[in-house]
Amino acid sequence: MSHTVSIEQIVQKTSDLPTIPAAAIKVMRETQSSKASAATVARILVTDQALSAKVLRLANSAFYGLSRKITDLGEAVVVLGMKSVKNLALVAGTYPWMQRPLTGYCLGPEEMWRHAFGTAVASQLVARATRKASEDVAFTAGLLHDLGKVALSVWLENKMGAILLYAGREGISYDEAERRVLGYDHCQVGYHLATNWNLPEEICTCNLYHHKPSNATEFQELVDCVHVGDYICSSMGYGLGGDGLLYRFDEESLVRLNIKPEDIEALTDEFVSQYEEYESLFKELAA
Repeated sequence: MSHTVSIEQIVQKTSDLPTIPAAAIKVMRETQSSKASAATVARILVTDQALSAKVLRLANSAFYGLSRKITDLGEAVVVLGMKSVKNLALVAGTYPWMQRPLTGYCLGPEEMWRHAFGTAVASQLVARATRKASEDVAFTAGLLHDLGKVALSVWLENKMGAILLYAGREGISYDEAERRVLGYDHCQVGYHLATNWNLPEEICTCNLYHHKPSNATEFQELVDCVHVGDYICSSMGYGLGGDGLLYRFDEESLVRLNIKPEDIEALTDEFVSQYEEYESLFKELAA
């Protein structure tokens, strides 16, 4: 089997390719700057009225349970914190296209979203428990780790069955099967897309190495958090798709993060209860 379309072509030619609102990307970069303040973050968000309205609606959702209504973005940043507002902007900016079905990966409506958001929550939990990476960056990296699937899905249309059969027959992981059939995998496509969108380097790196964290030369512990978060989310069946359980778990991630295999169970329980709490936010997103 040979590949017929290059990664560049996928990124350039996919009609309806999603984008992250420019204001959300600017906020992502701003929150990493030492000069950032509530005012600078609010100023960026105000430039995108639709995104601002969504962020305010989420800030006022039952999830945060605030005693009074927040009416402007500056106040939202002060009350919730810059990093929380950054993540709300990303969640609000990606939900519209992440909740669409991805037929190429056998993912129905909302399933890609459940997996992306679940991985964000789980990656953040792992970062918090191990203190090996920034919690909010782990959340962002987890949310965006499968960008490549969104781009590749259109081109896979009816190839998934063949790739699954091939993976099963050869006894290889799904990403390995993608590489052999297509010439690249969704991780490489995601890296290309994230780089094209000018996302922070660590987010690009997590796209590339989330199935092979031991190969990462930079931001490795962040990649480890996303790898373990992805595993926890998948093991609970959140947005599995056709390929969900066909990936190899890299035990070295646990070693580097200093997580004992028995800790995974406690992390998984915590993940499930956190995810359920977040359901009130989803109701606002879907409204």
